[in-house]
Amino acid sequence: MQLVLIIALIIGIADANTLSVCPNGWIAYEGSCYLFGHEDIPMTFTAAEQYCRQHGGGHLIHVENVQENAFIKDQLRERKPIHWWLGITDEETEGIWKWFDDDSVATYTDFQPDDHDTLDQDCLIFTSVYDFRWADVQCSYKFPPICEIRSEHIEPGVVG
Repeated sequence: MQLVLIIALIIGIADANTLSVCPNGWIAYEGSCYLFGHEDIPMTFTAAEQYCRQHGGGHLIHVENVQENAFIKDQLRERKPIHWWLGITDEETEGIWKWFDDDSVATYTDFQPDDHDTLDQDCLIFTSVYDFRWADVQCSYKFPPICEIRSEHIEPGVVG
């Protein structure tokens, strides 16, 4: 009987370790890991992207669909800052929003009403003003980042 319990315990520990695919401090959801940057250290869009690369090799968040967006909004409602960077810009062509990590055109968006085509506002944030819908702002503004790593891009040895 003891042997069965020991084997079950070992299997349980092994299973728990295989489920932990995100680095320490990151949150797992549907094949990605997310890191919410330090709330008291806001940074520009460019600095936020660099921060994500330096902390686990990720990028600013690339929101694929309504489910992922809802998950992130739920996370943001529990945090202090009212604005957070997304990894998307229309700096290249006004009104054509492209994800910074892979240069793809956004197929899903969640803009706040009438706020996605303002000149000189080429980066997007989640804003609590409209329940964390997206708003365009100048890339030089300073907000905390939301970083993302896709599970397949996590380097061995950085698992938490």
